Amino acid sequence: LRLDSINNNITAYNEIKTLFNLQRVPRRIESFDNSHMMGQATVGAMVVWDDKFTKTDFRHYNLDAKDEYAQMREMLIRRVESFGKNPAPDLWVIDGGATLLKLALSICESVGVFIDMVAIAKEKVDSKAHRAKGAAKDILYCMDENGDVQTYKLQTSDKRLQFIQRQRDEAHRFVINFHKKQKRTQDKQISLLQIKGIGEAKVKKLLLYFGTFDEIKSATLENLKEVLNEKDSILIINHFKDME
Repeated sequence: LRLDSINNNITAYNEIKTLFNLQRVPRRIESFDNSHMMGQATVGAMVVWDDKFTKTDFRHYNLDAKDEYAQMREMLIRRVESFGKNPAPDLWVIDGGATLLKLALSICESVGVFIDMVAIAKEKVDSKAHRAKGAAKDILYCMDENGDVQTYKLQTSDKRLQFIQRQRDEAHRFVINFHKKQKRTQDKQISLLQIKGIGEAKVKKLLLYFGTFDEIKSATLENLKEVLNEKDSILIINHFKDME
């Protein structure tokens, strides 16, 4: 059974290499996704495939960036900075379209590292992602040798598409679970602040501005007044003083 699995994987790797004209057979794959809710609990995740999902190599990232492009940029830069300790894989799978694919390539080029890359994004129908049950209309993107983005619309039954989807789905599952955990932690902290007379809406404004509760905690009165009025800012300062 295990042998059949390995043989099936090798077939998939070779077919994907041929389809996208990759430079390497993609045996070790890193896939990236990020998640947030109205700027709260902004996180990213990397999952690793090496003939199977290698969960000891999975990574979470707490992110400061406010939009999806900047969040992916922050996460990929942090991954690139760790290449000395954990070498680059054969393939990156990026959750997103052509814009994020170009971003990922430029980040690797900036440090002189080449990685084959594929991006995967939901097909847009009337500006909304098509998520019909049993018919995930995903589009794949890859850069050709001339530096042009090529688009691949494969049948939903195509095993190559399904293999890439499996990588993306695992990254999505992993990041959503981490996001929920971080959000629960932040929600507890939000309730603590509400006791002190600061409502949830104001706390979310603070999180959007500062990014994390640690940053709010270390903010000066003048910093806080960039977001809230002086009375509320003093309440925040006193709240954290009382916690010390």
